[in-house]
Amino acid sequence: MPSAGLGFQGIILAGGGGDDKQLFPLSAGTPKALLPVANKPLLSYPLKTLSDAGLKTAFVIVSGEKASAAISSWLQTEYPATTNSALHCEVITVPEDYGTADALRSVASKITASTLVVISGDLLTDVPVNALVASHQMHRALATVMLCPRKVSPASETKPGKPPKNVDYIGLDLNREHLLFYTSSPDAVRDLKVPLSMIRERGAMTISSDLVDAHLYIFDRSLLLTLENQGSLNSLRQDLMPYLTLQHMKAANRYAATNAADSIPVPTSPSMNMMQRQVSVIEGEGGLNGNSGITQNALPGSNYVDMAHSMPPVGGALSLVSRVPPSGSASSAPSSLRVHVVQHSNNYCARVTSHETFGEVNREVADPNVALHLSGLRPSKYDNIVATTTTLGNKATVASACIVGENSVLGDKSSIKRSVLGNGIRLGTNAKVINSVLMDNVVVGDNCTVQNSILATGVQLKERASVKDCQVGPGYTIPAGVEYKGEVLAKTAK
Repeated sequence: MPSAGLGFQGIILAGGGGDDKQLFPLSAGTPKALLPVANKPLLSYPLKTLSDAGLKTAFVIVSGEKASAAISSWLQTEYPATTNSALHCEVITVPEDYGTADALRSVASKITASTLVVISGDLLTDVPVNALVASHQMHRALATVMLCPRKVSPASETKPGKPPKNVDYIGLDLNREHLLFYTSSPDAVRDLKVPLSMIRERGAMTISSDLVDAHLYIFDRSLLLTLENQGSLNSLRQDLMPYLTLQHMKAANRYAATNAADSIPVPTSPSMNMMQRQVSVIEGEGGLNGNSGITQNALPGSNYVDMAHSMPPVGGALSLVSRVPPSGSASSAPSSLRVHVVQHSNNYCARVTSHETFGEVNREVADPNVALHLSGLRPSKYDNIVATTTTLGNKATVASACIVGENSVLGDKSSIKRSVLGNGIRLGTNAKVINSVLMDNVVVGDNCTVQNSILATGVQLKERASVKDCQVGPGYTIPAGVEYKGEVLAKTAK
């Protein structure tokens, strides 16, 4: 049931099963949703997001029986049903091969509120959900999608002349309020086809590859009927959102055609007709090398504008600008698809989808100047957090933006910089930990170095061992004097 007076329900897509392979070997034996960020399970952050919005109940959808059992056990401890003030969670188990749209479809019968909030279990954000819901309901939208800027441009991760992979191509109006175009593919996309009518409806549209779907959606309940009728839609990102933008475009065309008879005809000349078929493809802010852009003249009857990666976009964005007044000025259909674009200067928004982002998010949440407020922890006067039960040896140092958990022992002259250490950590004499994450009960011997690495629970480094740019699975032991660089280390399955 929806929480009293709120009019919306919350759903967390907690992953599990195949989703945990993203962070192997760190997730060996532990669901991704329970891996630590600032020494708290990842799942606790979206739960707090919903709780802060005033919700008292939420559905947590988990794929796979094993992951579901582990998450259910944790929730029963952290959010017991007997507590009046806590968020009460109902765990729904779905098959491991279910996509995100399949998962949402599985709880459709339990949704009674007019609005539902769907949030990924690996999202950390301080954007107020209740404000998003209020805006969504005020505009009577079908869907509101939260977008955030990519921290790294797709072009910087791609070889020259090659199209980028795993990119969301998102078309917005110039006010960045309406979602007009959406396509997402894990594979490289060399060419895009954009319906020309979609641009004319708003007069201008910017297609960006430097925005990402944050996997926080506000949906009208009627959308569940679409999922029921369109059983082939498996993923919210790759299937549902492109489908909705396409259907919106078709509805806008029908709306314009219906109202065309009521409009006042405007005399046109052949030159005007040709101008109406002109669309500029402008690169970045000022076009290619500061020019005004390249104009493509569509042949009579053309319905699409082709966009190719042969011109790498500056800043990851291409703008398609109609040279005629938008049809929407007189007869466009009301937009039912809206967006909220997060500004990093105002709010924090990040997802844990890889080893790199797992380490990065841990460090950001440990930093008082970035996102420590999400953890609920309070920094010391040194801008770090060291548990009172931790023992520091002679000349041991913990720099700012670091976290050290309970019952840890830091040896003489050991040092920690920009790192998060869990509970029960043991650092030997002169051990160094830099830009790393150490989960519970990790032992680092004398004169060892850990740099840009993630060490799972129970890892041991013998004296003088060194790891750099490594991910080390649970219980792994690194022999004395051995150096590893850029390795994924895990115990062999028996």
